[in-house]
Amino acid sequence: MADRNNNGLYFIVGGIVVVVALLFFFMSGEPTGVATTDPVEGDTTNISVDTPAAEPAADAPAVSVETDSPAAVDAPAEPATPAPAN
Repeated sequence: MADRNNNGLYFIVGGIVVVVALLFFFMSGEPTGVATTDPVEGDTTNISVDTPAAEPAADAPAVSVETDSPAAVDAPAEPATPAPAN
C-alpha cells in the first residue's frame, strides 16, 4: 500500500515539471528579430520640421526667491575631532 504522506512531494515535483516545460517552450522558440530590407532605389523620404522661434512673454513678472536657510559657506566645515576611546 502506498504511503499517503507523499502528496506534497508529488505537488512540488509536478510544479517543477511544469516550470521546466515552460522554460523549454520559451527558450526553444525560433528567434524573432526585426526584418530589415534595403530601401527601393529612388524611394527616399525626407522629413523636416520648422519650429517658430519662441519669444519670451513681454509682460512676465520678475521672479524672486526668498529662503529661510542661511547663506552658503564657501569653505567646508572643519572635521570633528573623534571621541576618546574608553
